[in-house]
Amino acid sequence: MKGLLVFALTMIASATMVAQDSAMSQPSPAPQSTTAQQSNAPAAPPADTVTGLADTSSPSPSSINQSGKYGSGGYGHRAEVFVTGFGLFANHTNGNAIAEQVTNAGGASAGYRFHLNSSSALEGRYGFSRNSEKYTIGGAVSSIPSYFSEISGSYVYSFAKSHRLQPFLEGGGGVVLFSPGNYATPTNSTNNGSTSGGTPFGSASGYAVMTLHADDAVAPIYSGSSAGIGRQARGMFLYGVGADIPALSHMYFRTEFRGLGYKAPDFGLSALQTNAFSFAFEPSVGFVYRF
Repeated sequence: MKGLLVFALTMIASATMVAQDSAMSQPSPAPQSTTAQQSNAPAAPPADTVTGLADTSSPSPSSINQSGKYGSGGYGHRAEVFVTGFGLFANHTNGNAIAEQVTNAGGASAGYRFHLNSSSALEGRYGFSRNSEKYTIGGAVSSIPSYFSEISGSYVYSFAKSHRLQPFLEGGGGVVLFSPGNYATPTNSTNNGSTSGGTPFGSASGYAVMTLHADDAVAPIYSGSSAGIGRQARGMFLYGVGADIPALSHMYFRTEFRGLGYKAPDFGLSALQTNAFSFAFEPSVGFVYRF
């Protein structure tokens, strides 16, 4: 009886231990869920793929240089020199009972233009012409031949090229110089062999500034000398519009129209002061070399 009791107790203890071991050997559900989530997650792209994406999205240095390269607007070079021939046409002015008229003439100019970028540039120019300044008071006419020089600086804005045409606008200022010249043939207006009397302008050495009666022949009065007539400088502003047309590899054909505004000259003679503002207009054509 005692042996049977010991055998029963031994069997119970063995069953209990087996149950505990089986319970400890079973895996918990949480780690399985975590493992399943990790297996379902998308795999990270390879290192080469990430590098390729980065290379595709970021521009290379060469593309940056070409996108910012000067000449995207059609210019291959920054600097240029040019020569032009122009016509000089000025309006008539009136002031202090004096009518001032400038004879039409032709001239030439040369300059340098530096392009800051495809649309902006700075320009310096020198132009030269010669004409005559005529002053009329009543029936009296006095004409002073002069050399006309302009020294200017301006800002130039170029538009996008269209149909092989590069239009531009410009604006700036500078100085115009009026220098009396000796290139005219001396002439005097006379009446019955004598010079008409009266000198309301005063007499300037080298120039006969005389009063002419209405029935006298009105003609330029000039003695052929510039003595007593001073050179005069006037400040001026300018505006213009033009266009460049490609001709050769570095050569361009340019057509332009410029307007100059300045105070009418009087050559330092108080009798010729009009105190009026005058405009000169310069249609021109020329050639440009870019380098």
